[in-house]
Amino acid sequence: MKRAPWRTIAAALTATLLIGCATSVFAPPRRPNVLLIVADDMGWSDLGALGGEIPTPNLDALAAEGVLFSNFHVAATCSPTRAMLLTGVDNHRAGIGNMGAFLTDAQRGKPGYEGHLNHRVVTLATLLRDAGYATAMAGKWHLGSEPDQRPHARGFEQSFAFLEGSGSAWSDRSAAPILGEHVGFSRNGEIVPRPQGRFSAELYVDELIGFLDATQGGEAPFFAYLAFQAVHWPHHAPDAYLEAARGAYADGWQAVRQARIEKLRELEIFAPETPASPLEPSIPAWSSLPPAQQRDEMARMEAYAAMAMAMDHEVGRLIDHLRATERYADTLILFVSDNGADPSQPERNPRARAWYEQLYPKTSPDDFGKPGSFPSTGFTWARASVTPLRQHKGQAGEGGLRVPLIAHYPKRLPSGRVTNAFGYVTDLVPTVLEATRVATAAQGGMRRTGLDLDGTSLWPLLRGRKRRPHPPDEAIGYELMGNAALFRGDLKLVQSHGEAWRLFDIVKDPGETNDLAASHVAELQEMLLQYNRYEREMGVIPVPADYDVMQMLLRTRPAPTSSR
Repeated sequence: MKRAPWRTIAAALTATLLIGCATSVFAPPRRPNVLLIVADDMGWSDLGALGGEIPTPNLDALAAEGVLFSNFHVAATCSPTRAMLLTGVDNHRAGIGNMGAFLTDAQRGKPGYEGHLNHRVVTLATLLRDAGYATAMAGKWHLGSEPDQRPHARGFEQSFAFLEGSGSAWSDRSAAPILGEHVGFSRNGEIVPRPQGRFSAELYVDELIGFLDATQGGEAPFFAYLAFQAVHWPHHAPDAYLEAARGAYADGWQAVRQARIEKLRELEIFAPETPASPLEPSIPAWSSLPPAQQRDEMARMEAYAAMAMAMDHEVGRLIDHLRATERYADTLILFVSDNGADPSQPERNPRARAWYEQLYPKTSPDDFGKPGSFPSTGFTWARASVTPLRQHKGQAGEGGLRVPLIAHYPKRLPSGRVTNAFGYVTDLVPTVLEATRVATAAQGGMRRTGLDLDGTSLWPLLRGRKRRPHPPDEAIGYELMGNAALFRGDLKLVQSHGEAWRLFDIVKDPGETNDLAASHVAELQEMLLQYNRYEREMGVIPVPADYDVMQMLLRTRPAPTSSR
């Protein structure tokens, strides 16, 4: 099928809506507002609704009153997920076949490897804006920092954006040498200073509330995108949350992991016989650590939990505002994490220690989470955060790709439903388009509208009209930085950089403990052919055998661009 140009499609959709309104005898029902909330690097089981011990009452309430996905997948790092989340197409087509900071010489500048959201795709914000929605965003962007790459140029009428991928939650201080000492912020396309000393989650919610207030009383529904920095390192939080988390991790990572497994079984999200991915032999028993190391590790996870608690509080504050302005019942709320928990600890790397100590001089565990500190949780706590899954951020195991997704819309969706149906990040754009009636199932299904989307609408599943949005024979490919996967039905073909392919049933075995490659040879070979076809169609450019992300992260920043 010939793919229709994006801008032509957007104009056609808008015209269709206008004609429909003009010719209808009765006024059409109000289209829903849409609030898309993204957490950064949150592990699959961190939320209370998924077995976690971190108090997240507001997000748990959304899950209890809506639909909670236990088998939803994204990319293993930030910007590729965000590209797919906002366009509904594969990251290689959207321009972020690899993250901009980690492009190899062979990839840089090639189609699909622009390192920013390219202009061959259109954003959900553009489609909804052109269909009459008021559009706004606040928070982390990470999809390009040049003027024509910022949110204002990609469909958001109002925006306050943190342009880079990581930074302090208290200031404009950078979080990695590759970014220099400071990071950039833009308001409606113009570079602006960041208000110093204000916690990022509170700042972004205040900005978004201001945007929503400016549209109050208007006829247009809104699309709001709230992209938190929580819980990306450095893990920061206001004192009240740090104090509330104090002592919560005194029993260590093995105890946290076991408690989460038991809670997941109690919640009946996993059956008692469902195996959990074993912890690596390199992870020491908590009791074997000297007291000073225990205190340091405890304080790191306390800061992480406090940051998640603060984010949850700000979600609650935004929901309270929607209720107070009588918009809550008319709003479809989607909450998702952009990938699994992060095992990296750049500030502990000997090559970068001096740089971090200069910018973040507070290195005592007593100061972790406060301005001037740089706590990261590291490999051991990251593995606890993704309990009971395998691997973590950056890798193609379930711990890197499987994340929480909550869909909440009291007027249309059932309450308290948990689904184990497979979903993928590119599914959210067609879901929103169908929910808002910018494109509907009556037009023949998202794959047949000419919209050129890679995803499938989850709306029929959310409404209880379908058990599985993806047919069992549909193959969905994934690749990033040499880590690869292909999903088909309940099976997942997966390869970590430089290792052999494995095959898992991720419904019966979400912890990826039982490799089926030797016993399911026919399925393995067929799925390998489908993955190779995916690579060809997406123009995947492989990374070399010695590819090392950490070395790239700790490089000195190149000369600044002229746009700063």
